Amino acid sequence: MGNVPSEANMGDRLRCYKCNRVLPPCWSFDNLRQDVIHGHHVHVFNGGEYYREIGYNDLYQCPDCFYKPIRDAERRREEEEKRRREEERRREEERREEERRREEERKRKEEERRKEEERKRREEQRRREEEQQRTEEERKKREEERRKQEEQQRREEERKKEELSQRIQESRERAKEQYEKQQRSRQEYQSKHNVLIGHLDDFEADYKSYSGKDELLEILSSKCNIEASDLSLTAPKADVLGKILSALDKLLFDEWLYDPPSASTLLHAQVYITELCVLTVEIPEEVSRENICNHMQSLVETISQSACNISESLELTQAVYLTLMHYISENEKSDTDAVVIAKTWSKEELTIEQLFPVGFLSILISSMHGTVGKTSVFILKMEIQCLRLLISTLVNLNGKETHYASTEMILGLVEIDQWTPMEAVNLLKAMALKCTQDVSIAKVLKLVEVYDVSPIWTDDSGRSLVQALDSADSESFYQDFHKILKKKDESHLDAALADIKMSQKLDDSRINEMKTIITGVFQFSENVPEAPLKYETFDANTLQNLLSQLCKAVFDTKGWWPTVKHMVQWCVLVLTGKTEVPQLVSSEEDPCVISMFAATQFYMGHKIDIMLNSDSDTEDQTKEWSDFYNSLGISVRANINKQTDSSFMSVYGADIIYGKLEDFVTDYFLYWKENIKTQIPHLVRGFILEEKCLTALDTFDLSRLKDSDSLDYTADVLQKTVWKFQTEDMEQRGRFIKAVFQVLRTNSTSTEANITNITKCISGKDLLPKEMFSLTFLENLLKVITSENKAGKTITSTAEKWCLESILASSKQMTASNKQTSEVFQMISNLEEKNLWSPLELLNLLGALINHHHNEGCISIMKILHLMETYRVSSKWTDKKMQSVISLLETCKTVNLIQHLEKSLEDEEIKTIDTLFDEIREMKDIGEETLSKSYEIVSHVTDLIKTGEIKTHSNIEKAKDLSQSMETADLKEVLAVFCNAVNLKIAEGKWWPRINQMISWCLLALSDNGKLLEMGTGEGKSCVIAMFAALRVFRGEKVDVVSSSSVLCQRDAEEWENFYSYFGITVDTNTNKTDDKSRKECYQKDIIYGTIEAFAADHLRQIFEMKDVRPDRRYECIIIDEVDSLLLDQGVQLTYLSSPMVSMEHLNTILAMIWSHVQQYGFLSSGDQTFVQCPPASFFKAIFDSINTEETEIDDPLDILRIAEETNTVPQGFTEDIHKGDKKDIIEKLKTVNQDAMINFFEEMEDYVPYGFTVYTLNDEGLLNLRKLSPYNTNQIPDLKFLVLDGGLCCPLYNSEEILIKPIAELISEKIQYTPCTNSNDKICIPGFLRNLIETKMSLWVENAFLAIQLKEGRDYVLENNNVCPVDFRSTGIIELNKKWGDGLQQFVEIKHQLKLSTISAVTNYVSNVSFFQKYQRKIYGTTGTLGSEKDILFLQDLYPSLSACRMPTFNRKKLYEVQGTLKTTSKEWKSEIKQVVMAEISTNSYREGRAALVICETINKAKEIHEELKNSIPGKIILYCRSDKESLSKIEKVLDPGDVIVATNLAGRGTDIKVSKQVNKNGGLFVILSFLSENTRVELQAFGRTARKGKPGSAQIIMCAEHMQHDFRSAISVEEAKSIRDRLAAEKINYMMNDISEMNLREDLFSAYCETLHDIYKKTDGDDRKVIVAIMNEFWGIWLQIKSEDIEQQKKSELQQSLRMDLSEARQQTSSKLHHVQAFITTSILEMCFWMIKNGNMVPGYLKKP
Repeated sequence: MGNVPSEANMGDRLRCYKCNRVLPPCWSFDNLRQDVIHGHHVHVFNGGEYYREIGYNDLYQCPDCFYKPIRDAERRREEEEKRRREEERRREEERREEERRREEERKRKEEERRKEEERKRREEQRRREEEQQRTEEERKKREEERRKQEEQQRREEERKKEELSQRIQESRERAKEQYEKQQRSRQEYQSKHNVLIGHLDDFEADYKSYSGKDELLEILSSKCNIEASDLSLTAPKADVLGKILSALDKLLFDEWLYDPPSASTLLHAQVYITELCVLTVEIPEEVSRENICNHMQSLVETISQSACNISESLELTQAVYLTLMHYISENEKSDTDAVVIAKTWSKEELTIEQLFPVGFLSILISSMHGTVGKTSVFILKMEIQCLRLLISTLVNLNGKETHYASTEMILGLVEIDQWTPMEAVNLLKAMALKCTQDVSIAKVLKLVEVYDVSPIWTDDSGRSLVQALDSADSESFYQDFHKILKKKDESHLDAALADIKMSQKLDDSRINEMKTIITGVFQFSENVPEAPLKYETFDANTLQNLLSQLCKAVFDTKGWWPTVKHMVQWCVLVLTGKTEVPQLVSSEEDPCVISMFAATQFYMGHKIDIMLNSDSDTEDQTKEWSDFYNSLGISVRANINKQTDSSFMSVYGADIIYGKLEDFVTDYFLYWKENIKTQIPHLVRGFILEEKCLTALDTFDLSRLKDSDSLDYTADVLQKTVWKFQTEDMEQRGRFIKAVFQVLRTNSTSTEANITNITKCISGKDLLPKEMFSLTFLENLLKVITSENKAGKTITSTAEKWCLESILASSKQMTASNKQTSEVFQMISNLEEKNLWSPLELLNLLGALINHHHNEGCISIMKILHLMETYRVSSKWTDKKMQSVISLLETCKTVNLIQHLEKSLEDEEIKTIDTLFDEIREMKDIGEETLSKSYEIVSHVTDLIKTGEIKTHSNIEKAKDLSQSMETADLKEVLAVFCNAVNLKIAEGKWWPRINQMISWCLLALSDNGKLLEMGTGEGKSCVIAMFAALRVFRGEKVDVVSSSSVLCQRDAEEWENFYSYFGITVDTNTNKTDDKSRKECYQKDIIYGTIEAFAADHLRQIFEMKDVRPDRRYECIIIDEVDSLLLDQGVQLTYLSSPMVSMEHLNTILAMIWSHVQQYGFLSSGDQTFVQCPPASFFKAIFDSINTEETEIDDPLDILRIAEETNTVPQGFTEDIHKGDKKDIIEKLKTVNQDAMINFFEEMEDYVPYGFTVYTLNDEGLLNLRKLSPYNTNQIPDLKFLVLDGGLCCPLYNSEEILIKPIAELISEKIQYTPCTNSNDKICIPGFLRNLIETKMSLWVENAFLAIQLKEGRDYVLENNNVCPVDFRSTGIIELNKKWGDGLQQFVEIKHQLKLSTISAVTNYVSNVSFFQKYQRKIYGTTGTLGSEKDILFLQDLYPSLSACRMPTFNRKKLYEVQGTLKTTSKEWKSEIKQVVMAEISTNSYREGRAALVICETINKAKEIHEELKNSIPGKIILYCRSDKESLSKIEKVLDPGDVIVATNLAGRGTDIKVSKQVNKNGGLFVILSFLSENTRVELQAFGRTARKGKPGSAQIIMCAEHMQHDFRSAISVEEAKSIRDRLAAEKINYMMNDISEMNLREDLFSAYCETLHDIYKKTDGDDRKVIVAIMNEFWGIWLQIKSEDIEQQKKSELQQSLRMDLSEARQQTSSKLHHVQAFITTSILEMCFWMIKNGNMVPGYLKKP
């Protein structure tokens, strides 16, 4: 049969020769063709149903058998390739393993070395700790002994009191006997009486001067149960004195510890006890006890003034009391340490008047050691003051200061917290007994100071310093003591080196070098061999010899050997700067180290200036170390007290000079001026700057320079610049001072500085010499600071910035510049603020502009600078010929230059693929393997586009097949097909996807898990999303694309529909579906665009309402546009379906009652604080209701009115008239009360009640105006606030509504009764099953009622068709038409506007954004223009562990110029500033034409205000954009021309592409004003992202108002400070969100448990029964959630889950049992009531069953 193939008639004989499978006939030659497949020439039958190789008759093969060898070969090839790659990987791993092993070996050795060092350090630390522990144990032992002694004193107190009483009684008896003997001689009697008894009268008058006397006597009177008059010191009885001492002991050591008295009471107690001390001591008759007492009182008062607070004053009082007890308990009169010192030093016998103060202060120091030592480890000022008084008394005993040096050194040991005063006195006593000369004492104390000897120090025999002094030979002690100290000190070398290594970060080689040098010095000790001290090189041996010579010089002149610490510090200084002229900022170095280092520098050939903080330090150190320098042949001077220029050279001829920083600066300035004039040789000197100079820069004063006419201006500028550095760190301060001296110590160039030429050119006149000096100095200073910056430092230092500011400010001041010149300088400053140019580069730029392009009005210069601002031209910018801006300025004519710059900047090339990948690599967000693959894919497609071959890549089926692969070659083809489709269907052949869009697609396509991309606004996210969504569909997935608004998702779906249909992909939007049928059809599509609310609601319809809306659609892949808004800003948002509940209608009455109470209150602001205003009332009634009258004599409001009569606030008889009058009369009477009189009355009332009053009135702007402050600043006396109105009325003010919530809630609750109950006309009746709900929610409802008062229409919500619609004004600005507030807030706002009241909703179903997104598991992808901070990203990765994030660079250089923000004080200033800025930007000026502007406002109301402000001034069209409907959106889709303005809310701040004309872009682009501080940086950047899009220029500015800011921001005084607060709060918000998510997860778990029950009900019931049961259970579930809300907030998970299981089980049983037995009766059961209402209500009409 020739017309058909033979295979048509073979029947069953047509089989596969390999598997024997029967093959179908081939009926036509049309179904037979020849082909070459994998190198085999074959016949292909029926389009590939079977094959036969040519030449092999009857050897037919089915597809499986035919392709099996090919597949096997391919598999073998793949396996071979896999083995090869595995082998390469193995080798790579082996190589890495080897490297890792080596690295581990290195780390191990390093770790061993570190551990050895650590062991040594720990060993040394352990030794120190043991020493400290031993010392601490000794201290504790001494403390324990002292405590036991005190305890023994306390136990013997009664006995002591008895002894004292007996002594007083005996004294009285002797006085009585004396009186009887001398009765005839009255005068003699009186004298004896005064001596024995009457001396107590001498001091009575002194107490009257103390304000605390009465209070102290009243306290003692109460404690002792004795009349206050009997407590007088005139003649206290023995039993009275005992009671006084007991009372004082109780007060000081018990009661006053927890409730201290006033300072005056403590001071009187100190005086009172001090006088008791004097009275208890036996004093000869001829000595005036009164004089001694007055002296002691003066001393105690002086010490008391040093107490810093009440606590310290109490400790001093305790110490004075312990001093009294010492005098009382003293059995044997032994001299105190200080008395021993006094007697030892005195050459004459001392009187009681001389010794008593010494003994008293000595005992007081010991007592304070006990009281203060228990509460503080530091020595207090009052202890030092007491010691200072003691030392002063000792030194002046003989009327001369013989022992001044030693006592000052003792005082110094205490002041540095090394010795306590008691220990210091004990040491001084031991030395006074051992050393007869003060010089000897001073020498020993110098050793104590130098070697840091503490009280716990011991010698080799374990003796303390005092013990060693007691047993030592006075002649040889100093030498022996020095040797001991030196030996111990040398043993600490390793510890000192370890400390310096850590603090200075030195390497081991440097430490070893230092150790070699110092150990060599140890060998010489004091026997240093003579050697020359002039060196050319400084190796280790030389430095060792030099250090030895210096130490020997110190020893010879000072008598002590430098310590190991001195030597180590010297080595650090010398070894870190051997050759340079030193410029050292000294932080810790001892004067000894500084002197040795200065001497070293002298031997290196340098002269040194040592800069100190004060003249006194200069004199002291010069005097102290001059003998050291002289012994080495080094001249030394101080630079103070110079009177003439000749004295300058005589001073600065010295090798070493000490002086103040200001004096050095002044001297060098004067010399620098002469250097400029006469070109005299410049000074080359190093300097050492004491760090204390840098800490006191705020007092830096160049007054001597200001007296010079030629330098006064320079001095003023420098001084102000130095003052600015007070806020900088020490490094910046030091660098600046070094730079100042570097300028002053170098020859100034004879040619004029750049800035002087600039200034002369601008002003057109010569500068004065002082102006030249100033500008030259500042420019040289800037150059030096710039050169000193570290290599590679890209951030302009503060010093450079301030120098430029000073230069520009000085130049403007000198030239009296006009507006144009000022604008030029401002534009230069703007470039510096953006870090586009360094200050020095800007100075050079300004010079080039002035020198080559200066014309009248500086118009050409401003045009050039405007272009540079607009296009953010940096100093690194070059044109296509690689010419920089400076070179162009110097070589081009002005007109040509401007044209060239405009063309070069407008036609700026986009970034290359290499540049983009380099930028991505720098971010280090993506692995190298992914980047390499992406680079290969994008490079390939880019080449195809360039060559035009891409148009041939249109095989959709092939792309589908290859889309399953992750191989590079396959993805190349897929991307090429997608790009070709975009060009054909979207771009209509005009453009192709950009390189960065292709890279973004690759990163998403190659991601195994979720991926978030940050793509700049205007970078084409929609294109990336569409191409990636198509890829996921090719891979067999359903894709959900989520956007932040319905407008945006509908726009994108419509825009990309042609692209999708090209591939046969179906697309729809779920935001415009109103019925379940259309929803179901929608979810059959491949790709769905929608909002999170729509997706979540449809999910709930499926799982909760059991509606068939998305039955077969799994959660396979989600792509989130504006991912930061949905995952961060709305991350914890819940979506729920409205569930009408009949029973909730009963709550409307309660809500109305709450509102009727709450609406009487209001909110008032004082500017920095907001108060709740209570309803107005008569002033006496308002006061009465606000105070607790239990502890007062006020029983009625009229009592307060009577007080007003007494104080003449109201006229006499006013109270009676009010009492008798009716309400109308009262109102008329109150109108006569003057407002000022009421304010004064509040002050009068503070004398009658234990309250303070703060009073306000209202100003013309309706703000609170403070008129009176409460006089009390303590929590113990309440402060009540009132607003005083006219007409005798006032309103209480509260800091917060929180204080009112509970009382109002209780008041409303009292008016409710629950069924079953009897009817009551005074109460409303509510079904009993709602009781728990109402009691749980009442306080929250009241709180929300207050919130409803504060919510503002046009900000928080709008009214649409008589409905309240919330507005997301903080983030997106969207009016949320389908959203309602919960917990009564919606209803309160409806009542507020007298709208129809909706039923309060009970949430029965919900799903959070987090939970919904987590359903997609590892298939979450997203893009945004603002991904957020690192903390934001970490937060997202905690929620979605599979997510990774990457920031994509822009395809072109970003040209957004942010103008410095402005913070205005008032709303009026804010609107004026916005108007001024808008008009300046959209209007034409001398160097550019007008632009278009966008003003983004926080709320709809603010947008309307700004629109009203601008509408009559705008030359172009002005658009108000506050709604997200299509009509409003169409308004802003028009292209903006110069002069046009859009005023909008945040609606325009995210996802809105505002189009501007070419002319607008040429003039600088769209200017965006953000008129408020956004909630976070991301919202701010989204707003700024409306301009400078797609490589075009644009600028933005924040103009905000302090009045509009939230309370947390009220302290901010600048936009930058407000941003800092904002960013801190945003970071804290992340932590709060984590807590919210924990609660949200619990709610999700509970809802899932309920859904299981619900699903079971659906399975087991049907028809009407199902509807009734479901409705009942839903209502039960909704109320259960409300009742359990507090437990849910507290996250009582296990309890809630158990309770839900039990309650649901019981609810189902009751529902089932009652289903066929419904009775209409009042019940308290929630289920019974719900059941009855549903069966008999309107919820389920048409299917009621018979009982």
